Amino acid sequence: MKKLSFLDNYLTLWIFIAMVLGLLISHFSPGFGVKINQMSMGSTSIPIAIGLILMMYPPLAKVNYQEIGKVFGNKKVLLLSLMQNWIIGPILMFLLAFLFLRQYPDYMLGLILIGLARCIAMVLIWNDLAEGNHEYCAGLVAFNSIFQIILFPIYSLIFISIIPKFLGFGIFEVHFSNLDIAKSVAIYLGVPFHS
Repeated sequence: MKKLSFLDNYLTLWIFIAMVLGLLISHFSPGFGVKINQMSMGSTSIPIAIGLILMMYPPLAKVNYQEIGKVFGNKKVLLLSLMQNWIIGPILMFLLAFLFLRQYPDYMLGLILIGLARCIAMVLIWNDLAEGNHEYCAGLVAFNSIFQIILFPIYSLIFISIIPKFLGFGIFEVHFSNLDIAKSVAIYLGVPFHS
């Protein structure tokens, strides 16, 4: 077992510091968010894209891409990944949002959306820190990214419009297209995988 570096050992602390720093910047410089949003191409934030690519590149550089095909031969792992990411995860997050955030529709919507969008960058980081199988991790990230492009708009319709309306909440309005989602996934995943 390798010993974690100072940066890796305190990863949770750095994340909390970044969150606090973001809140302080937005409080003391309210126009900063507008400036950051102006650095976008379509629906993709260039600063976020650069940060995610820099974060994902080191773990993806360790992948033996000739071995990734074996991942797709393991039906049990693929099925488990699909169940966790596209059945259990979205339903669980919707239930948590419904149970605890009904009085706060914006937060409720945010939690539902987080449940629908699979995290890509941090999965790679955590797998790398745990010395997990790089090929399985990269293969499953790519696999779930394809499902994200296909299912995110459908799930958004179901979990943001249909189910809340059925439960008497009305309809949340969120506007995006499959093309926007595909572009974002292609940028955030395609660039690091291609490099």
